[in-house]
Amino acid sequence: MIITAIVIAAAVLALIFFVLRGFGAARGSLAIEELTQQIRPVDLDAFRNLTEPSEEDFLRAALPAREFRAIQRERLRAAVDYLGGVSHNASILLQLGQAAQRSPDEPIAEAGRRLLGDALRLRIYSIMAICKLGVRYAFPEAGLRSGGVIDRYQQLTSAAAQLGRMRTSEKGTLSRAV
Repeated sequence: MIITAIVIAAAVLALIFFVLRGFGAARGSLAIEELTQQIRPVDLDAFRNLTEPSEEDFLRAALPAREFRAIQRERLRAAVDYLGGVSHNASILLQLGQAAQRSPDEPIAEAGRRLLGDALRLRIYSIMAICKLGVRYAFPEAGLRSGGVIDRYQQLTSAAAQLGRMRTSEKGTLSRAV
């Protein structure tokens, strides 16, 4: 019971830390080109494979318990790395959304507001998933899942790309897609 309370308290503190850090990063005034260069590549297919329940079930059935736990911990570490990239990219997209919402062009400003809200939700969701995977790392047999992050991330990057296209058509210049 005490371990559970400690894990939950640590997860809440980590969530608060990362959300506040995201807001601090969003206040920066880097150019859009500089921001898009900070996007980290995330291999969504590999991440999907690491978090696929059927893949975990297969490994659980095929391996001895001790070996399964060791391999599962490696898979969880890799999944946390991918989620860290997603969280980082969501922070960048927060900043892009903030910049876009200040546009005098109302459709771009509205797209920026949507991107800002979606990026904030994704950042919080990815941090919560990292906390869940941290619990699973300690207890590999736990049934917690981190699903949904991939789909949300793909939707968010599509929205950011659409915003980039809108800004490109507004300025008549090319910008790097997110």
